[in-house]
Amino acid sequence: MRYLGWAFAILFVLLAPNLLWLGTSTLRVQNVSNSPVDSIAYLVCETIHHVGTLAPHQSIFRFLPACGDDTLEIMIGEAKFCQMYVEGELYHVDAEIAGVDTVRCTYDDLLSSLFVAKVLW
Repeated sequence: MRYLGWAFAILFVLLAPNLLWLGTSTLRVQNVSNSPVDSIAYLVCETIHHVGTLAPHQSIFRFLPACGDDTLEIMIGEAKFCQMYVEGELYHVDAEIAGVDTVRCTYDDLLSSLFVAKVLW
């Protein structure tokens, strides 16, 4: 019985960040190429958010601003890729940059990953 409280505390610590995960939309941009990619940005809520340069196999994780229904675009220089529908919550987008002219974007299924795992990997 004494360890039951500890078990609940550990479960809470592991699962509580997922409440944040459920209430927001996120973007993870990863450079999967073997060379750095410059001038990366993303456009959402009619605002350009600059990321800068990603080294080979480096990634960034961002919470998207809540602005209702919108389109997310990944930009490398002036080129735009991945026009994806997003909302202020429950949309988790992974963008993989394979080169300055190749970007692949996918939605992450809400239940396929946990917030803590997404941030750490």
